[in-house]
Amino acid sequence: VEKSMLGWKEVEYEVVRDAANNCVTVCNMENFDPLGIHTGDSIVVAPSQTLSNFDYQMLRDTAQKVVRHLGIIGECNIQYALHPDTKEYRIIEVNPRLS
Repeated sequence: VEKSMLGWKEVEYEVVRDAANNCVTVCNMENFDPLGIHTGDSIVVAPSQTLSNFDYQMLRDTAQKVVRHLGIIGECNIQYALHPDTKEYRIIEVNPRLS
């Protein structure tokens, strides 16, 4: 374990990209529970309710950059851990499907 993320938020973005490199964020969600509770066992709120506009745009822009960098065509979701105070984030996982 490199760093504890106790108390961080878990946020997820649903992204679709086509072969012409058009990219859209369909939805974002946040877990009601903090990071560490499996998404399938947690209440998920969509769209997110506690992210600032800065947080929302930062994670949205990153999601689109990641999808393009990985060359994903079609849908995927990107799950983040977001520190609620410092705005530091980590990508937890990228899945080639929508939730």
